[in-house]
Amino acid sequence: MDKITLDTKLADIWDLPGMEPYYKYMLYTPHEIYKNSPFANGTVKDLGIIGWKPEGILAGLRFFLEKIDGGRVEQYRIYSGTDDPYKKDVNLIQISPETPDAGRPFIVLCAGGGYKSVCTLVESLPTAAHMVRAGYTVFLLTYRVDVPAAAVLALDDMAEAVKWLFGHARELGINPSLYAVGGWSAGANLVSNWGCANIGWKRFGAPKPLCMFPIYTVVDIKSEASRNENGGFARAMLGDAWREKLDSFNVVDHIDGDYPPCYIVCGRDDKVVPPVNSEMMKAQLDAAGVPAVLEEGEHAFHGFGDGLDTDVEGWPERALAFTERLAKR
Repeated sequence: MDKITLDTKLADIWDLPGMEPYYKYMLYTPHEIYKNSPFANGTVKDLGIIGWKPEGILAGLRFFLEKIDGGRVEQYRIYSGTDDPYKKDVNLIQISPETPDAGRPFIVLCAGGGYKSVCTLVESLPTAAHMVRAGYTVFLLTYRVDVPAAAVLALDDMAEAVKWLFGHARELGINPSLYAVGGWSAGANLVSNWGCANIGWKRFGAPKPLCMFPIYTVVDIKSEASRNENGGFARAMLGDAWREKLDSFNVVDHIDGDYPPCYIVCGRDDKVVPPVNSEMMKAQLDAAGVPAVLEEGEHAFHGFGDGLDTDVEGWPERALAFTERLAKR
C-alpha cells in the first residue's frame, strides 16, 4: 500500500482492487458523482486546503486497503427492501482486527460533515486504524444527510444500526452486550443526541452505550441558532420547524444520570464549533455524576480526526484506556 502517497489522486485510489463497494462512502453525499467530483480529481495532499490532515488520511487509507487485502472488511446495508434512495445508502463498514475478541466492546464511529456529508475518510477511518490495531472491532456508519431534518433521521439510522448489530452479534463475532459510539462535529452531535435517554438509546429501546467519544461536538444548538435568524445549523439539523424542535434536541438540557460516560476531545482554537460546547457537556456530566474526561488541546483545528500532529495526538489510545476501565467496573 506504500504506492499510495500524498500525491496520489483520490480517483486513482477509488479504482484500486477492493475499493468498489466502499469508495462512495469515504466522502459521502447522496447527490455526489464520486469519481468526477473536485475531491476525486485532487490528490490526498489537496485535502489539506480545507483544513483536514492529509497525513492522517493517507495513513487511514493505507490501513483500510491493507484490511481489505486481508479480508478483514465487510459492508452491511441496514434497511432491506426499501425504495428510499437515502435509506439505501445507510450502511455499516466493519473492520475487524486480526484476532477478534468478542469480550471487548465493539465501536460504532460516525464522521461529521454538517449533516450535508459524512467525511469517513477524514475522521472515522484514521481513528479506526488506532482502535482496530488495539484489538477492537469497529463499524463505520453512513447515516442520512442532506435531507430535511437530517439530525432526526440520522438518529433513526443510529437506532436501526445499533439494534441490527446486537441482533447479528453472534454471526459478526462481536460483544453481545457492550458497545461504544464515537463521532465528530455533526457526527458527534448525533452521538451526543444518542446519549440522551429521552432522545436516543432509551427512547428507541436500544442498549445504553458503555461509553461515548464526542469529538468537537455540538450540544448547544440554541446558541448556534441565536447567531442566525434563519436557524443556520439548527435548520440543517431539524428542518423548517427547527424553532419548535430546539428544546427537544438541545443536548445540554437533557444530560442526566442516565447519560453514558464520555471521553470528550476538542481544540481551543476551533473556529467552526466553539469549544464551549465540549466544556458545557463536561460540566453537565460532572453535575449529573457521570464519569467524563475532557481533553482540550490548545491547538487542535476543526477536522483533526485522530489528532495527528496536534496537541491531542494519541487521543484514541487514551479514549480506549478510559473504555477499558469502564468495562472492568
